[in-house]
Amino acid sequence: MKKINTPLIFKGRLLPITVFFGLTFTAIFIFIFADIVRARIINIDRVKEQFESQRQKQINNPNFKPKVVVLRGFDYDKGIDSRCLSWSTEHINSGWTGSNNDRDFFIDFYVPPDKQAIICTSPMLATALKAETKKPFLYEVSPTEYGFRVRIVVGVSEVRKPCEILIGNSNCANFILRRQAIVKYEP
Repeated sequence: MKKINTPLIFKGRLLPITVFFGLTFTAIFIFIFADIVRARIINIDRVKEQFESQRQKQINNPNFKPKVVVLRGFDYDKGIDSRCLSWSTEHINSGWTGSNNDRDFFIDFYVPPDKQAIICTSPMLATALKAETKKPFLYEVSPTEYGFRVRIVVGVSEVRKPCEILIGNSNCANFILRRQAIVKYEP
């Protein structure tokens, strides 16, 4: 009698292979897209004091719009934080800055007044920021009519050229870049 070759499913190999690939893809997804690493705590009280100081210096300028720019390395207040999963967020806009020489990707968020806020990043961005980079982590806070606008600037202008060469669209990485950093505020 002729022996019949049985497929992998009957030899018991399909389940371990499926579990391996499932865990691998889950780990890659978390590394690239999950905002679980706290990169910065935004001290709203200190920001308000800086706004007031700027207003006092520009008291004669009615068109003055205060803005606080925070430029620091990644060594400040980092770590995995459960608030990155449970706090609220309100995304406003994202895109590339208008500078012709060095265009950086930005993400805008709204934070209600008198709420604590944190900036959370994906493990991929946290790893990239930890490495030696020419462009440090930067965020800007400016007042709006009903709260604050926080703009996170991700200095990755190098991505546009490979996107243009490979895909023909310089914005091909926007979806991934938009998910790299997020501002969360207490509910």
